[in-house]
Amino acid sequence: MAKIRKHHQRRYRSTYSEEDIRRAYWLVKKQKVAIRRAAWRCGVPVQSLRDRLSRGTDTRRPLGSPTLLTRDEESKLVEHILKLSVIGYPLSKKEIIGLATETALLLGRKPDESRLSRRWFERFMKRWPQLRLAKAQKLSLKRASATSEETVGRYFDELSEILTKYNLTNRPDLIFNVDESGFQTEHQPPKVVGGRHSKLNSITSERGAITTVLACGNAAGHFLHPYFVFKGKKRDDRLMNEVLHGSKFSMSDTGWSNGDIFRTFIEDHFLHSLPKRDANQHMLLLYDGHSSHISLELIEMAKRHKIILFVLPPHTSHVLQPLDVGIFQPVKCFFHQECQKEMRRRPAERITRYDMGRLISRAYLSAFTPLNLIKAFKATGVFPLNPDVINKEHFEPAKHLNKRRKVTSSAEDIQQVDTLLNSKIPVPDDTPAKKVRNMGYRPGGVAITEDKIILKIKKVYEDKEQKKNKGKKEPAKRNISQPQAGPSSVVGTSKQPEVRGDTMEDEDEQDIPCCACGHFYPEGLRRLTYLKIVDWAKCDNCSHWVHLEFCHAMTADMAARGSFRCHHCIRQEE
Repeated sequence: MAKIRKHHQRRYRSTYSEEDIRRAYWLVKKQKVAIRRAAWRCGVPVQSLRDRLSRGTDTRRPLGSPTLLTRDEESKLVEHILKLSVIGYPLSKKEIIGLATETALLLGRKPDESRLSRRWFERFMKRWPQLRLAKAQKLSLKRASATSEETVGRYFDELSEILTKYNLTNRPDLIFNVDESGFQTEHQPPKVVGGRHSKLNSITSERGAITTVLACGNAAGHFLHPYFVFKGKKRDDRLMNEVLHGSKFSMSDTGWSNGDIFRTFIEDHFLHSLPKRDANQHMLLLYDGHSSHISLELIEMAKRHKIILFVLPPHTSHVLQPLDVGIFQPVKCFFHQECQKEMRRRPAERITRYDMGRLISRAYLSAFTPLNLIKAFKATGVFPLNPDVINKEHFEPAKHLNKRRKVTSSAEDIQQVDTLLNSKIPVPDDTPAKKVRNMGYRPGGVAITEDKIILKIKKVYEDKEQKKNKGKKEPAKRNISQPQAGPSSVVGTSKQPEVRGDTMEDEDEQDIPCCACGHFYPEGLRRLTYLKIVDWAKCDNCSHWVHLEFCHAMTADMAARGSFRCHHCIRQEE
């Protein structure tokens, strides 16, 4: 007799979310709906709803052994982790384990002070899927403090006014962005596959001279061919072997762009690549406010060609500049891939500056696609104009830098956890802001081709000329044979070093010359071919002002970190 195979039909198990059963629970509790009707309306099993009602809670019964910290305590820890990651101070794996250990000791959950294990961390991450372990990107303090909601709001208001004034709201082909980036011969190796127990090495070329690329594209998806800046003094056409047709180049002493090169780029490369337009039609050019990008000659040339030069707010290009947000990262990624292929194709040979133009051109062509350009302008809210597209999380670090610690204590477990976690939030102290000398108006977030902005920039140049022609004070002569105590030998009281900020409180100090060279302007400033903002620092001992980088080796960032002494006070102390 043949065997008959019996097919057992699987029992159907309905799927429902935790939110569904909680809604059914509160229908019964609050609205007095019958249990079966509430279960039917929310699509949950009747018996599961009865179990929740019998326990008197709408939460799921925990499976397995209880965790060291309760669900509410872990939620406070997760909230703290997410808050620190938003304001720019994320916690590492080791720091989270240490913080959880300290929390358990505070609540008396651990008999000893031994740290929690990595296994606890892995289970903790599984319990909270909204957390992930990733490598953080660098964000400088200047960028964090400058990217505030007020600054970005004013920028979009000004941009909207300019687009409306010159009828550019529906002309993506006339909205351009230009930016520059440096490339090194030493590339970053990609992720590779190798033996499990062997060390993986990838041969790279040595670090050499920097090569800068000036790139430009518009909101319609059209881009200009790259403009290269190589380090050197003598032009060498071999540097442009196998580059994109239509690319141009210049030479500089450092490999970076400067004021003359940027003006040459606009006149000889940018203007010749523009689409056809009416004689009275303006176009918009967005770029960052580097000092080499702002000069009266450049502004006058732009006005002649109906170009609106719009300078982004300082230190906000990582959020507001289209090429920074959506283009240069893919370009760098493709460039590293091309270098990896080149090193494999020519083993035992290094990448030189004569290879940079060819490798960068390949990466440039792969990244500068019409779709990427259109998405980059859209992601920064430039076109279509949309300030709401900027993620609000970018403003959190700036908000946090102006806050102060507020801690409350209580005997309850959850409030104890709150107190501990609040004490771990890094906040700036109450030290007054340090003073740096303000050298004049610096435009940002405005169109510098507008008449009112041109007047401000011209006033800066006129004030400099007036002070230059003003009678110079000669430095006091000193008797070398019989040294006497000068003004720099005044002994100051022991106090915290004076902090230098963006403005000076005493306006009379504007006419005090440098105590090192005796002049208001350093001699080295006259030899520069680009706009340079001179930084000053005030001696914490004798209160004299000194030119930084020209008459003193320190920079503004170095002088702002601690106590500053002028040359006279340093010699006096020795």
